[in-house]
Amino acid sequence: MARPNTPASRPEGSQSISRAVGLLSAVAQSGEAGASLSHIAQQTSLHVATARRIMQALVVDGLLAFDVESKRYSVGPAIFSFAVMGNPWYLRRDMFNAALEDIALQTGDTTMFSVRSGNESVCLARREGNFPIRVMTLDAGSRRPLGAGSGSAAILAFLPDAERAAIIAHNASGYKSYSLTPGDVVEMTDDARKTGFSVNEARIIEGVFGVGVPILMGDIAVASVSVAAIASRMQPPRRVEIVRSICTALERFPGIHLPPMRHMETGMKRRIRRA
Repeated sequence: MARPNTPASRPEGSQSISRAVGLLSAVAQSGEAGASLSHIAQQTSLHVATARRIMQALVVDGLLAFDVESKRYSVGPAIFSFAVMGNPWYLRRDMFNAALEDIALQTGDTTMFSVRSGNESVCLARREGNFPIRVMTLDAGSRRPLGAGSGSAAILAFLPDAERAAIIAHNASGYKSYSLTPGDVVEMTDDARKTGFSVNEARIIEGVFGVGVPILMGDIAVASVSVAAIASRMQPPRRVEIVRSICTALERFPGIHLPPMRHMETGMKRRIRRA
């Protein structure tokens, strides 16, 4: 498995690629309304002329779309084509919709399906229960550094030790945006490795807790399902119930592997004793 590149080890000529990716990300975060050239240039700290040149090239290739009347850019159709053709987990996201809806219905809380993308995790789907979180930054399409959040931490925890350490080092500066330190991430992932599931105790958003269960290929995590709720709905005994609900919903799918249930049950009991 390839090691993540650090900024210092990026190949020569990658600056234009990094700029293009940054522009694509900024446009995507603008949602359906799209964004103006000046706004995107400001968001990416690029000169307007530089942003225009790169974005026009992305429009030609179908990665961005440009509305001549509103003068706004939006994500182009080629992005979705690449995602569908090249990512098996993107193709399988619809398969998880029923499971996410079951978990959201049973728990009443916000449920998310995330996958690994290099040094990041990407939320592919989200379902809300009867007690939705009003202050929520993780929506379908949102990206986070691996380790930031319960679903992301669940993935990171079940990667090889050397790879996990390299990713944490690579993402160190990115964690600051989520009020995390590399030490926080090490603590969360070490704990998740011991128990079989991750817990985020309001480390990112005040008053919002989360639990995450990794989806494995062999012993390596490739995705996760997580549930987020306000603190009063995430006391230790209830976290255990939520983890069981996630596991029950996922076990119906052939080829889906989770940490051994006996291992997770031990982890659940340990968490309750510690509370």
